[in-house]
Amino acid sequence: MRLLGLLLLLCGCTQGPAIAPGKIISNNPCIDSILAEIGDPASIGAISRFSQDAESGSAPLDWARRFPAIGFSAEAIIAARPRLVLSGNYASTGTNAALRKAGVRVESFGVPATLEESKAQVLGIARAIGREAEGAALVARMERATRSQSGTETAIIWQTGGFVAGQGTIQDEMLARAGFRNASATYGLKQWDVLPLETLLRNPPDLIFTPVSGAGDDARALALRHRALRHLKGRTRIVAFPDRLLFCGGPTVIAAMQAMRRGKNP
Repeated sequence: MRLLGLLLLLCGCTQGPAIAPGKIISNNPCIDSILAEIGDPASIGAISRFSQDAESGSAPLDWARRFPAIGFSAEAIIAARPRLVLSGNYASTGTNAALRKAGVRVESFGVPATLEESKAQVLGIARAIGREAEGAALVARMERATRSQSGTETAIIWQTGGFVAGQGTIQDEMLARAGFRNASATYGLKQWDVLPLETLLRNPPDLIFTPVSGAGDDARALALRHRALRHLKGRTRIVAFPDRLLFCGGPTVIAAMQAMRRGKNP
C-alpha cells in the first residue's frame, strides 16, 4: 500500500537536523519536486522526508539530501520559525490550521487532476516563493513535453499492487497526449483501481507501463510479475515506468511523458 499512502500524503515523519529560521519549509514531496526546479536553494529550510527516500521521492535525491527533512508536526514546524510553509491539502489533520493560528504563513496545494491544474500549481508555487520567471520556464517545458502525438495503440499503466491509472486521471491525459488509448476501460476499471494479473494476461493491451525494479518485498513481487508477463512476448511490449512517476504533477509530468514516448512502436 506504499503507493496509496504516498498519493494521500499521509504523515508519520520526524524532524531531522536543525533548520535555519526565516526560510521556506515544504512538507510535501510533490512540492519538493517543483522547488528543486524553480526554488533558490539558499531560501529553503526543510523538505518532506519522503523526498529523501529513493523509492518514493519525486525530487532528485542528491538535491533532497542537501536539506533537513520535516514531517507534519505543527510543533516542529512552528519551532523551525519559517517565513513560509508550502503544504499539501492532505496534511496531517489540523496541522495547517494550527500553523495559521500560530501566525505562520501557509500556502497549501492539492494533487492536480489535469495537466492544466498541474501547470497552474507550478505558477502558484512560483508566485508564493517569488520565482515567477522560473515557474513560467518550467511550465513552458511541461507544455513542450505534452504536445499531442497521434496513435492507435492501447496501453495501460500497471503499477505495484496492480494499481491502474484509469480514465479521468492526469496519467490518462498524458497517455492520450503520447498517442495511446488507455485500456483501463476495457477492464471496467474506475479512475484508480486494481487490475489482477490473471485478467491482464487474458486480455493484454499493446503496451504495459510498469515498474521493472524495486527493493525488498517489492523486488520479489516484481520478479514474479515479470516472469508471468514474459508469456506475453510478441504480443505486448513492457516499458519501464517507476511508481514515483505517478505521485505528482509538475516536473514529474516531463519524466512521465518521456517514459511514455519511449514506448511508442517505431
